Amino acid sequence: MELSPSWETPEVALLITGRNLKPHDITAELGIAPTFVREPAAGSSFRPDEGCWALQVTGSPERGFEGLVAELSELISPALQRIQDIRQRGHSVQLDLSGHVRSGSRAVLSPQVLANAARLGLPVSLTTDADPPARSEDLLDWLPAPDGSHRAV
Repeated sequence: MELSPSWETPEVALLITGRNLKPHDITAELGIAPTFVREPAAGSSFRPDEGCWALQVTGSPERGFEGLVAELSELISPALQRIQDIRQRGHSVQLDLSGHVRSGSRAVLSPQVLANAARLGLPVSLTTDADPPARSEDLLDWLPAPDGSHRAV
């Protein structure tokens, strides 16, 4: 299945976060240069005292997630056991698939993308960003119809 053209800037990232995580220690352990780091900070409004280390691969709507998962997998495969070791020590480790989805459209991930992501043996998260609706009623448009018609095949 092809990537829905509704996805804009699809991205796949290896995210490692944790309380008092020191990104430079993760970089040294994995031997991989991150694309984003954040040092732990007590005053942070998002996850106080948590550090973040991320390796991100960004694509285009035409490229899709298949190529991105494969590219990230190639980058992290040599360090996969060390990544699992970091997870065993209590840090949060996940593969995040994200992108911006146009309002009123569907975000589709193919079974192949999910299977390729599962081969890494890491938890997978999905993060979507969408345009704010023009009307407040549009916030509920994602809910299924009360008559159950969404279940009709």
